[in-house]
Amino acid sequence: MLGRETFLAPVSWNNDNWPVINKSGTVSLDMNVPTLALQPFEDSKEPANFTQKELGHKWNYIRNPIKENYSINAKEGSINLKVSPVSLNDNGSPTLIARRQEHINFNSIVKLNLLDASEKDEAGVTVFMDHQSHYDLFLRQKNNSKQQLVLRYILGELTHEKIITELSNEEVVYFNIEGSNDYYDFSYSFDGENYNFIDKMDVRYLSSETAGGFTGIMLGMFAVSDDNSSIDFGKFIS
Repeated sequence: MLGRETFLAPVSWNNDNWPVINKSGTVSLDMNVPTLALQPFEDSKEPANFTQKELGHKWNYIRNPIKENYSINAKEGSINLKVSPVSLNDNGSPTLIARRQEHINFNSIVKLNLLDASEKDEAGVTVFMDHQSHYDLFLRQKNNSKQQLVLRYILGELTHEKIITELSNEEVVYFNIEGSNDYYDFSYSFDGENYNFIDKMDVRYLSSETAGGFTGIMLGMFAVSDDNSSIDFGKFIS
């Protein structure tokens, strides 16, 4: 889930001038060795919000972004993502910003409303391994007055959607993704306090062992449209 990680291990040289790791040739979680003096570093935690004029270095795009599709309102602490005809399943650059999953156990909450939407426009959150492996929780414009809240999985050739409920146009909703060792739990709320559990999705289907790859999972926000002329956007507050 966390992608490729870097570890330090002690190395010694045997009588044949061959390097031996940890005296046994294998690494373990705890390895007692002499070390250099500890050097403290400042906490590099970067807040996952939009109170700065530019996105921090921990935020990622997929391939070369269309910068006009991203607009930050630092005073309000929000970001507007303009819908794009490039979906999360394509090899292009969808309208998506994401951060790498850094912890096994986490909680991620986003406040969203879908504005000025055309039919089938989507905006929401994703647990993203690659364009063939991701879990999505999002709003979809149904008609002129209603939007659908949908949970979807994409696993290779397998696709499944579950419509949870319907909302009035431009109604605000909170999405919550809770991660653990085995599952991602998805829930939603209309007041940011009382959450309704939707479903849980198995972590292993997005893992490197199942989906391939080695860069790990990202958690992000996206906006997609079937219509090249659509002007709608998802407004996110993290």
